[in-house]
Amino acid sequence: MTTLRFDPRMGWQISCFFLLFALPSLYQLVTSAAPTWKIVSGLVVFAGYAALYVLASTRMWELGSRSKLVLTVLLLALPTTFVWLLGLSSTWVFVYGLSVIAIMLPTGLTFAVGLPTLAVTAVLIIVYEGFDQLFSDWVVLASVFAATWFMGRLIRANYALATAQEEIARLAAAEERARLAEELREDLGHSLAAITARADAVCAELERGGAPLAHVREVEGLAREAVTQVRATVSGYRTASLAAEVIGARAALEAAGITADLPAAVDRVAPAYRETFAYALRDGVTAVLRRAGGATRCEVRLGESWLEVRDNGTAGGPVADGCAMDSGLVERVAGIGGRIVTGPCDEGGFRLRVAVPS
Repeated sequence: MTTLRFDPRMGWQISCFFLLFALPSLYQLVTSAAPTWKIVSGLVVFAGYAALYVLASTRMWELGSRSKLVLTVLLLALPTTFVWLLGLSSTWVFVYGLSVIAIMLPTGLTFAVGLPTLAVTAVLIIVYEGFDQLFSDWVVLASVFAATWFMGRLIRANYALATAQEEIARLAAAEERARLAEELREDLGHSLAAITARADAVCAELERGGAPLAHVREVEGLAREAVTQVRATVSGYRTASLAAEVIGARAALEAAGITADLPAAVDRVAPAYRETFAYALRDGVTAVLRRAGGATRCEVRLGESWLEVRDNGTAGGPVADGCAMDSGLVERVAGIGGRIVTGPCDEGGFRLRVAVPS
């Protein structure tokens, strides 16, 4: 159940404003010929009733069901006492209790309480004031009750809408964080795998007694590229380009000492599939760089609706049917109606194939 947020100050101001309409009737009461004890008792009862009305108006959204029922009983009992003391000319006092009840209680309970109360007041007006007063007094009570009930439903609907909008905003923020985390993982995973592979090669050369400065510069360049990718992702401008991924894959593989056999162009791939294939190529090359097993060659082939990444490693590797593949890539491929197949090749090595059925 949605908890409605309502500014108590607003409820206090509104309730006090409506209580001003009771002043003329109270003035007539004070100047009437009724016994003094009745007038004083009536004023005391009305003061308590007014305080209860203000309390209910300011706190009704925060109260539990039991507290609301207690308030309802008091909001109907005090007007009854007031009328008993001073006569039916003061039935107008019911309007305050009925208006709060119409807003405060759930719809079913509102009518279960409000309609019998309206029926009783109609009978009392006819008995004590005559049938002629029914349409001048009772209709006002009924109209206020109906109007405040509609207002209460509108308030609840507005708060429910505001709550739904906040929930949508929260889910959107969570989705954006998940997207950002996924893209960072993809970008950093690929770049760090290339940096690690190249750094291993540099370390091996240092152990042999030499490490050309150009190789160290390659590691530095890969690190700078990783920083650029992270900045672009965080800024929201990162998009995957198949042509750029081919160039990046070639550089990463060669930096790791792996022979790269990649296509010179990506024009054969249908434009609708290029972005997804770019992510697939990145994941495939990252797997080659990470995989233990001495892969020395990586081959990439492209078709109009398929991409294949092969290497000649001898250990490790993904499991068939993509069950060990990144979930983000699986979702992207599924989004274009494609399928991922991974596993060992018959001639040795491992293969990643992404294809969209014709």
